Amino acid sequence: MSLDRAAFALPLAALALASARCDTARCVDRNPDVGALCLPAAMQPDQTAVIEVRESCGLCSTQPQCESSLIDGEVRVDLHAQFCNDGSITCDTNLCLHRIVRCTLPSLSAGDWPLVLPGNQTRLIRVREGGLSSCQLPAQ
Repeated sequence: MSLDRAAFALPLAALALASARCDTARCVDRNPDVGALCLPAAMQPDQTAVIEVRESCGLCSTQPQCESSLIDGEVRVDLHAQFCNDGSITCDTNLCLHRIVRCTLPSLSAGDWPLVLPGNQTRLIRVREGGLSSCQLPAQ
């Protein structure tokens, strides 16, 4: 291959590689912090409960999803959302979103349980007979 052909082929190869990268959607996981949550004064024992949490300041991403688990005597709640480069999510990037997410908590026996939220926030779940099985945040 002559030097002229090699010089011409190199920019074409770079252009093809760059265009291939732009055509594939890439998403990055993020874990929004919790700004507010509803937590009943007491929750009903031995059944799952549904609470609502509000992002503290969500950005233009997919609607957050909630995962909860019982690990070493603590109820852990994590929010997950994704930023994607494919333009599938449209929103005003200047806004601080406060979307509400429903979280199903695991069934707990009567007692007091630590609730660990994103950003190392901790609350106390009181589980008592006659408690509630769900709650809702007030509208903003």
